[in-house]
Amino acid sequence: MKIEKELKYLKQVLQEYEFTFQEILQLMDWSPKKRKLYKQIVNAWEENGEIYLKRNGKYTLPEKAGLLKGEISIANGSFGFLDVQGEKSVFIPGPFLNTAMDGDTVIVRVLKENVQGDRKREGEVLQVVKRNREVVVGIFEHNMSFGFVRVKNSRKDIYISKKKIKGAKTGDLVAVKVYFWGDDTRKPEGEVVSILGDPQDTEALISSLLISEGIQEKFPGEVLKELDRLDEDLSSEIPNRRDLRDLDIITIDGADAKDLDDAVYVEKTEDGYKLIVSIADVSYYVKEGTELDNEALKRGNSIYLVDRVIPMLPRKLSNNLCSLNPDEDKMTFSVEIDFDEKGKVLKNNFYKSVIKSKFRMTYDGVNQIYDYIDNREKTDLSEKEIEKLEENKKVFEKYEKIVPMLQEMLKLSHIIRGTKKRRGSIDFELPEIKVVLDQNKLVKDIVLRSRGEAERLIEDFMVAANEVVAEKLFWEEIPAIYRVHEDPDKEKLKALNETLVKFGFSIKNLDEIHPGKFQTIIDRTTGLPEGYLIHKLILRAMQRARYANKNLGHFGLASKYYLHFTSPIRRYSDLVVHRMLGRSLEKFINDKDKSKYFGEFDVVASAISRTERVADKLEEDSVKIKLIEYMQDKIGKTYIARLSGMNKNKVFMELENHIEVVYNVNVTRDHFVYDEENFKIINTNTNETYTMGNTIKVVVTGASYEKMEIEVIPYEEEILKIEDDEDEE
Repeated sequence: MKIEKELKYLKQVLQEYEFTFQEILQLMDWSPKKRKLYKQIVNAWEENGEIYLKRNGKYTLPEKAGLLKGEISIANGSFGFLDVQGEKSVFIPGPFLNTAMDGDTVIVRVLKENVQGDRKREGEVLQVVKRNREVVVGIFEHNMSFGFVRVKNSRKDIYISKKKIKGAKTGDLVAVKVYFWGDDTRKPEGEVVSILGDPQDTEALISSLLISEGIQEKFPGEVLKELDRLDEDLSSEIPNRRDLRDLDIITIDGADAKDLDDAVYVEKTEDGYKLIVSIADVSYYVKEGTELDNEALKRGNSIYLVDRVIPMLPRKLSNNLCSLNPDEDKMTFSVEIDFDEKGKVLKNNFYKSVIKSKFRMTYDGVNQIYDYIDNREKTDLSEKEIEKLEENKKVFEKYEKIVPMLQEMLKLSHIIRGTKKRRGSIDFELPEIKVVLDQNKLVKDIVLRSRGEAERLIEDFMVAANEVVAEKLFWEEIPAIYRVHEDPDKEKLKALNETLVKFGFSIKNLDEIHPGKFQTIIDRTTGLPEGYLIHKLILRAMQRARYANKNLGHFGLASKYYLHFTSPIRRYSDLVVHRMLGRSLEKFINDKDKSKYFGEFDVVASAISRTERVADKLEEDSVKIKLIEYMQDKIGKTYIARLSGMNKNKVFMELENHIEVVYNVNVTRDHFVYDEENFKIINTNTNETYTMGNTIKVVVTGASYEKMEIEVIPYEEEILKIEDDEDEE
C-alpha cells in the first residue's frame, strides 16, 4: 500500500517535472543504502507503463513523452487499434504491432496525428506492459523435428519444440502456453497444454474462446468447499427482515432462465401507484473477502454463450439458494417506490425483506395475457386469430388471480416509459436474433428476440429501481460503483452528422448535445429502408457504457443518477451496490472507510468493465460459430438479402432468416464497386445502384470459422431491387 501511495505521489510531481533516478531517490526520501531495491521498484513502474525513461536518462509520464497506454484490439493479425478513453483511436499497422496480441495492455507511440480529411491516427507498439493471456489457441502444424501453431489475430506463428508437442497432430486445434513472446530475431515459443480437437467442431471452437480469455468453467475447490459450509437455514434471519410473503409478488423472466434475480409487485394507491422491486439478496450468502467473493470478482459477470452458461456464482447459489423460485422463502433487498399519476417519484424506501414468489411468469405468458385482454371483445377475427385467442385465454385463466395486478403494472410501465421519453431517453429498435439449439446442440431455429410489453415492463421497473438507489447513494456520499454512459465524442458526432445529411437528416448544434436529439431521428427513421443503418450508425457514435466509482450520469437513458442494483446473481457491480446500500441503512460510514472503498471501487470498476466487454464478445462469437455451422451446407444457395451496412471493403447484409452475411467488395467481382461517400454499391456493367434498405439476390460462397464470417456475392443473373410496397406483399 505504501508503494502505491509513493507511485501516486511521484506521478503527481512528474506532471510538472522530469527526474533522474538519483533525483527520485532524494524526492522520495529513500535511503541510499537500499538503492538496489528502489532501482528495482522504479524499473517495475517503467515496465508497467506507469512512468517512462527518456534517452536523456530522465523519467517522465508516458503521455508527456507522446505515448499512450491502453488495451489493444487486433483484427486478423494484420492491424490493430488502441482505444484510449476520451481520445481518438490509434491505428496500428501490422508491421508495428511488434509482439502484441489481442487484448494486451501496451505502450504506443503516435507516429502520425490525424490531418485534415483523415481522421486516423497511426502509431506503433513500443512495449507490451501486460499480457492478456498466457495460453493461446491455434491450429497445430507438424514439421520434421518441431511444430508451430497458427494463432488467430497474430502475425507470428508460435514455435513448438519436439519435446513440447505433447502428441498434437497437424490440423489439431490446440491450446499453447507461451513462455517466450518473441523479438526481432526469434518467433514466440510455447508448449502444447491441451489438444481441443477438430477445428471444425463447434463445441471445441466455443471451448477455445473461453480458454483464449483464461476463463474456467469449473469453480476452484476452495470455492466449492466454502459453498458447502453455507448455512441454508433461514429461520433465524427471517425475523430481522420485512415480511412480504403475503403479497402477490411475482417473477417475470425468459422461459429458459434459471437465475431469477428480480421479483415485482404493483398496487394502485390514492396518489398513483406503489412499485416494489425485490432483488435476490446475494450479499446475505456471499460475504466480502471470501473465496466466493474473490471468484465472483474475478469472473465479473455471468457469460451466456449460445450452448452453455458460465455463471458468476456456483449454480447452488445462482439457480437455487438465491434464485427467486416460486413458493420458496427467499432473502431479498427491496426498493419501494411511490409514483403519482404522471410518473413522478413521491417517495421511496429501501429495506431487507423476505418474499415468497406466487408465480414464475414468463415474458411470453404475460404477453399472451395482454394480447387476450386486447382482443377478447373483437368479433372480426380470422380462424387463425381465434385459435390464438383460445390459447391465450388458457394462460389468462391460469393466472386470473393476478391479472388485475398485471393490468396495473402495464399502466404504470407506460407512465414510467412516457416520463423517460419526455426527458429524452434513447430507445433503439435494433433487431436481435436468438439461436435455438436442439438436444444435439445443432441449430434448430433462428428467431428474432421479441420485445413485447412484458419485456419492456420489467425493463422500466428495473431502470426505476436502479435510478432511485443511485440517487440515494450519490446524495448521501456513499461509495458505490455506478453505471456510466458519457456524452458522445465530438469528432464521432461530426462524422455521424456528415453521414446523416446524405439521408436527409442532421443533428443541430453539436455543442449542446442531448439524447432527445438522437431519439427524434430514431423515431423519424423507424420503418424506413435506411432506418436500420441509421440506428446502427447512431449506436456506433455513442460511447460504450462502463462502470466507474463516480457518478457521471447515463447519456443514453438521459439519467442524472444511474447504477446497476437489480442483477446481483449475474453482475458483480450489483453485489457491491447491495453491500453499500445495506451498510448505509445499518450504520454511519466514516470518511476513512469511504476513502478506502472509493479507491477499491476504482480498481473493481475497471476490472468488471473489462470482463463485461470480454463476455459480450464471447457471446457474440459463440452465436457466429453456430450460424457458420448452420450455413455450411447452404453454400451455393441463393437468398434475398437486405443491405444493412457498408465500409470501403465490405458490404453487410441480412438474409431473410436474419443471419448477417458479408460481401467482400475488394476480393470479388470487380464491376461491383463501393461508393463510400454516398453509401452505395454500383454495378459498373449496368449502372444500377444499391443503398441501405435495398434488397439484392445473393449466393452464399463461404462460411468460415477462421474468418468468422459468412460470405456472399451478388447473384448477377437476377438482381432484385424491391420497393417497400412490394416487400409488404
